[in-house]
Amino acid sequence: ISGTVEVVQLRTIMKRTYLNILAVIRLITYCFLALTFLFYSPVLARQGENTSSNRQASPDFRITSGKGFVKVPFDFYLNSILLQVRVNNSSPVWLALDTGANLNVINRRLFESLGLNAKGAAELSGGGGTVRGQLAEGATLGLPGVEVYKQTIASAPLDDMPAFFGRDVQGLLGTPFIKNFVLEIDYAGKTLTFYDPKVYNLKDSREALALEGRRGWPFAEVELSLNGRDKVMDKFMLDTGSNRIFQINGPFAEAHKLLSMVPRANTAEGVGEAIGGKVSFTEARISGIRIRKYIIRRPVVSIYRGATGADAGADAGVIGGDILRRFTVTLDYQSGKMLLKPNAHFNEPYEVDMSGLELMTGANDFKVILIKDVREGAPAAGAGLREGDVVVSVNGRPASEFDLDKLSQMFRQSGKECLLTVRRGDKVISARLRLKRIV
Repeated sequence: ISGTVEVVQLRTIMKRTYLNILAVIRLITYCFLALTFLFYSPVLARQGENTSSNRQASPDFRITSGKGFVKVPFDFYLNSILLQVRVNNSSPVWLALDTGANLNVINRRLFESLGLNAKGAAELSGGGGTVRGQLAEGATLGLPGVEVYKQTIASAPLDDMPAFFGRDVQGLLGTPFIKNFVLEIDYAGKTLTFYDPKVYNLKDSREALALEGRRGWPFAEVELSLNGRDKVMDKFMLDTGSNRIFQINGPFAEAHKLLSMVPRANTAEGVGEAIGGKVSFTEARISGIRIRKYIIRRPVVSIYRGATGADAGADAGVIGGDILRRFTVTLDYQSGKMLLKPNAHFNEPYEVDMSGLELMTGANDFKVILIKDVREGAPAAGAGLREGDVVVSVNGRPASEFDLDKLSQMFRQSGKECLLTVRRGDKVISARLRLKRIV
């Protein structure tokens, strides 16, 4: 889900700030690497003061424990961190924690139902088109044990987001919230620890990596090994909102002739949707990625080919959630440092979807699983499955026993046989497919 969003606030004099909203707004681009689920990428905004510096004169938060830190559990789903957040003391709503979103974003319907005081209009352009939304300032966002004040929230048309997650996800919790703290993300333990920077920080840590704040986004140095010989080094954005493995933007790939360095047998073509049109990319299995002393072996990267949108931006690309989940990640925006500690998942192989199915759920019933698209030449296409089929059962079990996350994991096992029963109009059809590694 990757798109660049330009926000123009009509009632104030603006300076340019760059925002990154989770790879559907990022503004809603749908991830087609696996079953297809939402992910988001960089967003451009004009909104008040330049935020290139993440330092603050005084804290705009409150940790209620009195200890200077608080632990908050999260749901880990489709490589995304999902949290229940209160907006101005509302009932909790599900938002995805997104270091790639330099603005908090919620669905337009929720924005209106909460009665947020809109201060200006917003024009959001993502991929191939534009949509309109609003901006509200001075909001309070709360998690159990912690509140952050003076938050700006943008509205966006995210009605399709729940169906692509299969969860009632209503938006993104971005950098304006995160940067107040030193944040430890324990992916294995599924907990976030928010520290008051006065109590704990990485300023004097010798183990920490440099974290560069570039136009409000966090970047870390990465070395790519395309084929075991050719190597390229640059800084890539750290993006908890992207459920991909690793993304390389088109101009960077072209400038370094990256595709010419990868054997054709290690690549496959893909197509996704963004606001206003399609986006094209190449999936490529490369030799490795090095982040300081840590070697990521044989990952699949997504190389974009579009001429517009966030994926055609000047930055090199994105470190996605499928890499980050293999670490405990500590982010200290104010000190400009990051700490990585591998967890038990570090050596797991990197795989993407092997079925060729793009799945979503019913808009109002997450137990209903629909086939949104079938990748040409993939096992699902060979088994006769079609767009619009409704999944009735998987390997003899009712489809209602599965969610998109479970199916995503199931469809990444090379050689596994899956029996799907689907309803197509008045007919019930069985299709057997053997999963095959596409790249």
